[in-house]
Amino acid sequence: MREFLSRRTAADEAPFLSFGSWGELPAADPSVVVVCHPDWRGVRTAAYTFRTPVVEAANLDRWGESLVDAMGAAGVDVVVVHGFPPGTGGFLDRAHNAGLATRLVLHSSMAQHGAEAGEAAVADEALTATGSGALDRIGFVKSGLAESFRALGYPASYVPNRSPELSALTRQDLGGGLSIGVFAEPFWRKNVVTQLGAVAMIDGATAHVMRRPAVGYLGDLAIVEHGEVPWDRFLGLQASTDLNLYVTLSECHPLSPVESYLSGVPALVSRTSALFRDDPRLWELTTAEVADDPSNIAAGSERLLANSDEAIALANRWIERADADAADRWGGFVAH
Repeated sequence: MREFLSRRTAADEAPFLSFGSWGELPAADPSVVVVCHPDWRGVRTAAYTFRTPVVEAANLDRWGESLVDAMGAAGVDVVVVHGFPPGTGGFLDRAHNAGLATRLVLHSSMAQHGAEAGEAAVADEALTATGSGALDRIGFVKSGLAESFRALGYPASYVPNRSPELSALTRQDLGGGLSIGVFAEPFWRKNVVTQLGAVAMIDGATAHVMRRPAVGYLGDLAIVEHGEVPWDRFLGLQASTDLNLYVTLSECHPLSPVESYLSGVPALVSRTSALFRDDPRLWELTTAEVADDPSNIAAGSERLLANSDEAIALANRWIERADADAADRWGGFVAH
């Protein structure tokens, strides 16, 4: 599975089938099939966590009709789209008209809807599809959204991500000193510059990033830029640090911190998702109280490093419980 999690697909390339071919699908339980965009890394990784046959398609306008035909011929009952790849609206119409039960899982938050017109438009289109009947159920990864949308009259469900299954990790030698990963993309809600400001306050620390922000005053900070790497290599890189930071300003159900803890590396997060929220001690150890304050993030990092063994043990137990709950919720969501 992992090799195709790292592939990149042009919009005009034929969909990629995780199960090999439609003729092989019955052996993998053909009742539910997931569709996701191949290049939307977080959404795609989340889609695979549900251990369900996956179709990676970048352009549902072009391939939607043939996919619906293939699903019908293979005996698929339920199709679930993760995210909203181009052409999703028309694809849901075709699937509904062909007699398939339709589901959609959105990974955005209301903070994004208020700041990014494109994200708001996707949410509006998806919610309108529930009214037309083209979409039977809509799920939200972000905690709290389902309750709000139900209050607004939409048939919404909370569908948190399951935990990824990690294979053997290839760790890297990142050199001496304290290595801190700040691997999120440097755009507004990922808060990367603030987190790098925190790294500057931690003695002997080197920041490791995928892409260095274009901020001149960070010039003297020790930063190693690794570039975008395939998902399996990214897991090994993240597992090679002493600490990972994922203190974002808006979050859904972030998988990078989960992957970090599963690999044995502590990760400091913000208080913007459901991660660890119901475990007071774990919440205290693993979260920054103020996401937009580098000194608070630095203090939280040092506290977490001083208690890393306890945090890793508690986090892995929490992840196991949360995964069982997510599996149950998924089962109810896709039930036909």
